[in-house]
Amino acid sequence: MDISYAYFSDLGGRSHNQDAVGCVVAEGHACFVVSDGIASEPGGDVAAQYAVKHILAHGGARAMATSHILACIEDANDAILAEQARNPGNRRMGATVAALFIDRDARAAQWAHLGDSRVYHFRHGSLMQRTRDHSLLQRMTDAGLPVNGISASLLDSALGIRGDVAPCIAPRQPLEDGDVFLLCTDGLWHAMPDALIAGHLRVVDKVDDWLNLLRHAGSQQHGADAPADNCSAVAVWVGRPEEVTLLRFQA
Repeated sequence: MDISYAYFSDLGGRSHNQDAVGCVVAEGHACFVVSDGIASEPGGDVAAQYAVKHILAHGGARAMATSHILACIEDANDAILAEQARNPGNRRMGATVAALFIDRDARAAQWAHLGDSRVYHFRHGSLMQRTRDHSLLQRMTDAGLPVNGISASLLDSALGIRGDVAPCIAPRQPLEDGDVFLLCTDGLWHAMPDALIAGHLRVVDKVDDWLNLLRHAGSQQHGADAPADNCSAVAVWVGRPEEVTLLRFQA
């Protein structure tokens, strides 16, 4: 099963990048991860790097079952907690995470997340699924409550929070030729609606071109009075999406 991918991580308008991105693509499996350090606390960049490093150490070594996915996220969380204990300056550090695990032999995928870094799944150019943010804003939106004045950065789940880690893990799903995934931090999705992300997908025939469009659109959407956040993303194409995505919209 062919896989093509591209990624970037930009400073945006910040002085320091607290995002981290990583991937491992092997013969029978693949793993992709993005993480965003919690910006209000020191050590967010360290937490994000730990998240990517430890998840890839497990997810990059083999195809993953649900129990293994949970174990590798717990391992990342344990590593962050251990660093908190070692370094008092980082005692409140934490990070979001979004991870995609692909079994190339079985043509199947699963994904997991904590916080407000997202996984998007497109099929034939249309959005199929998107992770739901672990945030106060998302919970109030889901409950139909007013959200005026609620900060989108208030998370209710992330790596580095003491207690049980409970990531959302999608069921194992079969892949089709033309499936597309986007993993991104909030610096990207805050800058553009889901419809715009999908719209850019429908006009490109290379994964690099799609990610470049998103990168440019994200930088253009931020106004002068709202400095851009760190912005990171990984795009993953399965098979040849351009053959099923573009043809569908030429009809």
